[in-house]
Amino acid sequence: MNDAAAILQAIRDGDLPAVQRLLTADPRLAHASDEHLKTPLHWAAECDRRDAAEMLLDSGADLEATTSWGATALDWAATMGSTKVADVLLARGAKGMNLVVAASLGKLDLVRQFLDSGAPLESLAKPAPKEPDDHWVADSARMKGDVISHVFYCACRNGHTAVAALLLERGADVNARGVFGGTGLHWAAINGHKETVEFLVAHGADLTLRDAKFDSTPEGWAAEGAHDEIRALLGCA
Repeated sequence: MNDAAAILQAIRDGDLPAVQRLLTADPRLAHASDEHLKTPLHWAAECDRRDAAEMLLDSGADLEATTSWGATALDWAATMGSTKVADVLLARGAKGMNLVVAASLGKLDLVRQFLDSGAPLESLAKPAPKEPDDHWVADSARMKGDVISHVFYCACRNGHTAVAALLLERGADVNARGVFGGTGLHWAAINGHKETVEFLVAHGADLTLRDAKFDSTPEGWAAEGAHDEIRALLGCA
């Protein structure tokens, strides 16, 4: 394994001594990347490794480097719900805070500020890719340009129930589809967010909808995540 691969693996493993050793020997490793252009900082964001993120930034990691699909480390921290690393990135000057990022990180007051700003919703979120792919199916809220429903799905995915409640009040579709055609309920179920699942069920989310990639219901996603208590909430204990 070369040093670039080694630092990416060390971050995934949470091996901070190895990360420090590699960076001390060669600070340029902070700019390494894998086949998808995910840098060590992206991996720290994915795994919510706050200390690793601090080490990388101290070694000159690029806050705004993007993956092959255009995600910065802040974007990726938001996608993965990695609030600790997101706070580090923001404190270090990361750009790109928008409605999607705020909702994905559970920043309720900031979400409310965005919504009340009077700015067009389309200006508060990243545009959809030009063509659907196997992640963003054509009937997902993002591809349809339904910003409020896409942001609602993002909040549900990461278990931010208060944000989801605000967005539902503002007109979000409770059954809006996101990545793989999974709804907020699918993603809350697989990620183990019981409170959000309870909220969605109470507000009429469809328990029978199937995602576009795996053809599975939210109960099936809860089973995949080994969340038996959530399976019981969905009527399939």
